[in-house]
Amino acid sequence: MTDKNEWVIFIKNIPYDINENGLSEWCMSFGPVKECSLKRDRFGHSRGFAFVSFANIDGYSNILSSGPHSCLGRPLIVKSANEQKSSNDSPSYASDQQSQATSFLSTNDNFSSTTVDNGVAFDDENQNHLANLRDELEANLECLQIAHDHEVKILSEKLAKEKKLYQDALESYKDVEENLTKVREDNIRIRTSLIKNVMQTFNIRRNLARQIKEQINNCSQIEGQCDTLRQQTT
Repeated sequence: MTDKNEWVIFIKNIPYDINENGLSEWCMSFGPVKECSLKRDRFGHSRGFAFVSFANIDGYSNILSSGPHSCLGRPLIVKSANEQKSSNDSPSYASDQQSQATSFLSTNDNFSSTTVDNGVAFDDENQNHLANLRDELEANLECLQIAHDHEVKILSEKLAKEKKLYQDALESYKDVEENLTKVREDNIRIRTSLIKNVMQTFNIRRNLARQIKEQINNCSQIEGQCDTLRQQTT
């Protein structure tokens, strides 16, 4: 009797559009699924194979005995993993994936073993080629993203420096303008004060001139009176 730790199925040639939920729903038609581990590359893309753990031996036996299987028009390779599942990316699964690479499907009136093996081999070659192209494109995209981020960082730093220089220049201009306004106001006050002083000096001189004129007139009158007195005395 199969042990519960061996109720794990290896499925290959899975369409790349299928995710864990879709694969789990497909497997649930054979029995309750305990866990579905769809393998992905470092960019998060499906690698086209998975390990599915059934909750009981019935689902495990049903999926193995009811082949061949297909999904979205693609034939699936379904067989027992024969190893206990410990983690999504454990070395045992990687080695199992390499050792299980040989095409496998039960024969019936719709599929012949030769046709399936040739189709799977051709599909594996295309998958590897597409995977390599995708990895290269993803690497180039990552490099472009890094270069873009670097350029954005440099431009951002340059813009920040220019903004700071502009702000400093604006502050300096404001300080100069304020100082110039203050100097102008001081000059106006000084000029106003000087004009007042000049006017006061002019008024003082005018008053002095009037007083001197009056004194001269008084002196003339006194001198006339003196002459009159001399004449009367004579």
